[in-house]
Amino acid sequence: MVMTSCGWRGIANVPVPVGPGTGKGGMTVYVQIPDTLALNTNSRVRVADVFVGTVREIKLKDWVPTLTLSLEPGIELPANALAKIGQSSILGTQHVELTAPADPSPQPLKDGATIPIKNSSSFPTIERTLASLATVLRGGGIPNLEIIQTEVNNLLTGNADQIRDFLTNLNTFTDGLNKQREDIARAIESSNKLFSYVASRNNTIDRLLVDLPPLMNYLAGAKDRVSDAVIALGRFNKVTGETLSAAQADLNTNLAALQRPLKQLGRGAPYFLEAMKLIVTNPYPLDGIPKAIRGDYINLSLGVDLTLSSLDNAFLTGTGFSGMLRALEQSWGRDPQTMIPDVRFTPHPNMTDGGGPYVERGE
Repeated sequence: MVMTSCGWRGIANVPVPVGPGTGKGGMTVYVQIPDTLALNTNSRVRVADVFVGTVREIKLKDWVPTLTLSLEPGIELPANALAKIGQSSILGTQHVELTAPADPSPQPLKDGATIPIKNSSSFPTIERTLASLATVLRGGGIPNLEIIQTEVNNLLTGNADQIRDFLTNLNTFTDGLNKQREDIARAIESSNKLFSYVASRNNTIDRLLVDLPPLMNYLAGAKDRVSDAVIALGRFNKVTGETLSAAQADLNTNLAALQRPLKQLGRGAPYFLEAMKLIVTNPYPLDGIPKAIRGDYINLSLGVDLTLSSLDNAFLTGTGFSGMLRALEQSWGRDPQTMIPDVRFTPHPNMTDGGGPYVERGE
């Protein structure tokens, strides 16, 4: 089945191929206007009260009434020209008036240009003028102003302090809200990200909603076991608390005793890693393994000091024979300045000024 239809808006809206702007070389201009009033196709277009064109079409484009004007060639108007709908006489037809603004653009109005809606308006029509006159003659709603004034006066009378406090609080609230604009915008953006993440997990949420009811049914059937588990956990918590309370003194003593070794361990922490390298690969440092062990043999260099002063420090220190080998070496002509220091008379770096050993006590 094929259906056809046609529309008829009257003889006045049939384009007439005569008149200014309808010949060859004419210029087409589009005008966006807020209200076309009683304007019809074939209405005149005037510039300085001179008939220079015709309205060829009235159409709604992007929900904005748009006029298609055909102008005579050679019409000079700026690109920011103004368009107004006027009336020729009291009972006459309406026309479109094109004028230059107070600050005309240096660019001319070109063929195919569009005059935006902000540059278009209309002159007051007879209908609007008569309606305004009737409103004034009927009082124009002026008596209602007295009623509004009376109600506002009743509202403000006796409530000035409350209204002042309300306005102060409103001002404080507005200032606080203004200071938190970035936080509010960030919260909205975070909420949007959260909703987007949740939307991308629709399948997971659907599966959760499907699996959750059986779980709730199982928990409802096992509520006695859950209650027993909670009670048992409470008993365990009670026993643990009593045990820790009874051992509190011993725990404090042990923790206090651990302070000293832990403190020394903390001091030695910078050297711990280097020491570990030697402990694991003793007697060779870890970094020297590739140099010391090559294939099936070991490279080894040994420096042995067999001077009498070194043997004296190593084996006779602390005995009744300490210093004998050192004296024998000196008797052979060895300069004491070239000998290693005697440990009996060399102060230890950790000794105090009084000569006693330096021992650090733990707190």
